[in-house]
Amino acid sequence: MFIAPVITSNLFANIRPQNTNFAGQKYANLMPLSKDTVCFTGGKKDIRSNNPEDDHVGGINKTTAIAIHSDAERAYMYLDQKLDKILGDMVRPEHSAGSASKPIQIIRSRIKDVDSIIEKSITRKLDSTQEVKEGITDIVGARIVMANTTKGAVDKVIDRLTDAVKNNELKIIEIENYRPDPEMDSEDNIIKSYDYSSARSLKELKLACDDQLGTSIRKVDEDVPSGYMAIHMLVQLPNGFTGEIQILGREVERLKDIEDICYKVKNGKTVKKVPPKVKKMLAPLSNREDVVLRKEHNIYTRQAYIFQRELELQNSFGRRKMSNEFLKIPDYLPKNLDFNNLANELY
Repeated sequence: MFIAPVITSNLFANIRPQNTNFAGQKYANLMPLSKDTVCFTGGKKDIRSNNPEDDHVGGINKTTAIAIHSDAERAYMYLDQKLDKILGDMVRPEHSAGSASKPIQIIRSRIKDVDSIIEKSITRKLDSTQEVKEGITDIVGARIVMANTTKGAVDKVIDRLTDAVKNNELKIIEIENYRPDPEMDSEDNIIKSYDYSSARSLKELKLACDDQLGTSIRKVDEDVPSGYMAIHMLVQLPNGFTGEIQILGREVERLKDIEDICYKVKNGKTVKKVPPKVKKMLAPLSNREDVVLRKEHNIYTRQAYIFQRELELQNSFGRRKMSNEFLKIPDYLPKNLDFNNLANELY
C-alpha cells in the first residue's frame, strides 16, 4: 500500500545525539522529539540573561535551566524505555507491508530545550529548580502517533496503558481528553463524535489510576477553542519530574505542528526556527486589536482540525490514501494564513 510522505515538523527533530542505550535503537520508530509544541497558556516571554546575578521578575537563569535539562535525562530514558516495553510491539515497522494489525505509526519522545524551560519558567514565575519541576509538567514528553485512529485501535493502546498502571509500571496522575463536543440532533442524540477513544476505555484507565494512587485523579473532557484533539496524560517520572504523554493521529499531528506556530504568534510568544517569510505571513495574527480576523481564523482552525480528523478515519478504514492537503481557508480570510500555504513554506 502506498503511503504518501507525512509532513513532520522540524520542531520534532532530535535535540540531542542518539545514544545506543535508547529504546529508539531497538525500534526505529522510537525517535526523539525536538521541543514542546503543546501550548495552552498565553503570555509574552523573554529569554533570560546568562548571568545568574541578573535581576528578574520570576524565572530561572540559564545555568539553572541547563542543570534541569541534564537532570531530566534519567526521566527521559525512563519514559522512553517504559513506552518501548508497554507499546513497542504495537508500532508499525517502517516501510513494512502487512502491518495493519499494529495501530501505532510512531512513538516520539523528547526533552524540552533549555531556552523553552527558561521561557516557561518566566511565564509562570518559577524561581527555583523545585518550582520548575513541580510547575512545568512537560519538560519530558512523548507522543504516540496513531496510524489507525478508530476507537477500537486507540482503545487497545489505552488498555495497554491501563494494564501497565495496574502492574505498577507507570504512574499516571492526570488524564485530559481534548476533542470538539459531539454533534447532536434535536433530541440530544449523538450524530458524530471526534473522540479518539471510547468512554469505557478512559474510564477503566482512570479507575486503575485511582486504585494505584489511592485517590481520585483529575480527568477532564474538554472542548478547547481551537478544536485541537488528542489525549494527554501526566505521568510521574524519576528525579522529581512529571512527564506528558500525548495520543493523537498523524493527520491531526501535521496540522498541530503548524497551528502551534500560529498560536504562539497570536499570543506574543517566542517563535524559533521559523523562516522569516512565514513570520511575515502570520504577522496579521499578532494584531490583538483585529478581533474579527483572530476570531475568524480560530473558526477556520477549528474546522481544519475536524477536517484532519475525518481524513484520519477515512485512512483508517482504507477509504483513501494519505493526504498532504489541509482544509482550504475561506475566501474572506488572507490566503497567507491558509495552512496549505504555510506548510509549503515550512516544509
